[in-house]
Amino acid sequence: MNTTAASADRGNKYEFSLQVPYLYQETIDFDGGANVKVNSDVGFGFTAGYNYSDKLNLRGSFSWNSTSYDAQRVLDDGNNTVETVGGVFDSFTANLMGDYYFLDGPLTPFVNANIGWTAVDSNIAAGPPSSVCWWDPWWGYICDYYQPTYGDDSFSYGIGAGVRFDISKQHFIRAGYYERWVDIDNALDDPTFGTLSVEFGFMY
Repeated sequence: MNTTAASADRGNKYEFSLQVPYLYQETIDFDGGANVKVNSDVGFGFTAGYNYSDKLNLRGSFSWNSTSYDAQRVLDDGNNTVETVGGVFDSFTANLMGDYYFLDGPLTPFVNANIGWTAVDSNIAAGPPSSVCWWDPWWGYICDYYQPTYGDDSFSYGIGAGVRFDISKQHFIRAGYYERWVDIDNALDDPTFGTLSVEFGFMY
């Protein structure tokens, strides 16, 4: 399709994209004086959706990050001793996203609203490792070790804005900035995570 055409051809088409989300640094304050500084990080993910018209898109977004952090925890030792710790946590976010494109053409700005769910694994041990054994039909008797860790599941919601460019009838690029609030237990306020996401996709 000629990308200088007045109208795009994305209406009534399914789409799929690979995305590269860049998570910006954020500090989270918790009850008792503890805090965590989440460092900036690049993740990966994909989206799948449907264009109800040239201007309206509904899609699911799924992304993963392994992010380093620096934290301060307050010991319950009578002196409120502050310890500094660091590590890497893993997170997975599933979002339902709606885009409104302002223009019918292949190049258009858009606004976004989204709701979803975020799961975080701190990779901090929550107990001693346990051994698990089973009979496998291919490999026989197998034993492995499982280490429980602290984690949390949270509701998330947000807004965003960006630009989409339909390169052809089948291919597009979408770039946007999204603000996402996550309802984390024991946090003083819902932290805001800013993410810059670049997507490369196709329609059919």
